[in-house]
Amino acid sequence: MKKILLIPMLAIFVFSVSAQNSEKTGSLLWKISGNGLEQPSFIFGTHHLYPVSFLDDVAGLKDAFASSKQVVGELLLQDMAALAAEMQGVGMMPQDSTWQILLSAEDYQFVDERLTALFGVGLQAFGVLKPFMVSMTYAVTVHQQMLPESNPAEPMDLWFQQQALGRGLPVVGLETVQDQIAALNVASLRQQANDLVCAMRNPDYTKNSVLRMNEMYRTADLSGLLGMLREESPCPMSAEQEIALNDARNNRWLEKLQTIFADKPSFVAVGALHLPGEAGILVGLERAGFTVTAVK
Repeated sequence: MKKILLIPMLAIFVFSVSAQNSEKTGSLLWKISGNGLEQPSFIFGTHHLYPVSFLDDVAGLKDAFASSKQVVGELLLQDMAALAAEMQGVGMMPQDSTWQILLSAEDYQFVDERLTALFGVGLQAFGVLKPFMVSMTYAVTVHQQMLPESNPAEPMDLWFQQQALGRGLPVVGLETVQDQIAALNVASLRQQANDLVCAMRNPDYTKNSVLRMNEMYRTADLSGLLGMLREESPCPMSAEQEIALNDARNNRWLEKLQTIFADKPSFVAVGALHLPGEAGILVGLERAGFTVTAVK
């Protein structure tokens, strides 16, 4: 359970304003050059729940990784046990709130039965966690059922960092566990609980979304992913959640990445949906004066 709860389930909503600037698609790997850099850096869009074996099929990935002098990720993932403990600590339900308070009796029974069917335990066990933590666990489990070859305990993000450490390279994190929790935890506890109920009551939509998302990732269709995220959903995010998960984080990362690239050629591995769109990292780097080129 601790390993499953580590996986950051980031639903990033971005909005494309200018096709000329924001049409960054057709590749998961991008070269960052110019703007005074002596050597290029690279950014790769990961899928936290996709099999690591997929990396063998990404054109130019091995050379890009080999040429880099440090690896950058969303989080430092080396100490999985410490991260799991920290995440569970901040993900605990406050003492003045319970699932019985957050949900109607009907919804409470429904969630309890659904969790029991999936995990063998219901809200008696999961009720100590905030709803967004339960939602992450549910989403990871549904995804793994549909893609059995995936291993949530060994995401490709971790693979890159382990490879870097094996080569004696430094590994840099763009944010902390507390930063990610703050973004995921921006909604009220009641809204988090309602989001979980909605996802569970719309299983066909959830499963279809997983299938489409995986296919678009496999084909590097970043534009398609953005289009999918703009579609009407039975369980939409609030504007506050969208800003917290996308704009605020990307803006902080862009400031750090400029310093990181100036320091040494780097290989950056972050969730693929942080890359495209007007609010994405790639357009942000172009605005900062860098040349951003797809590697195909």
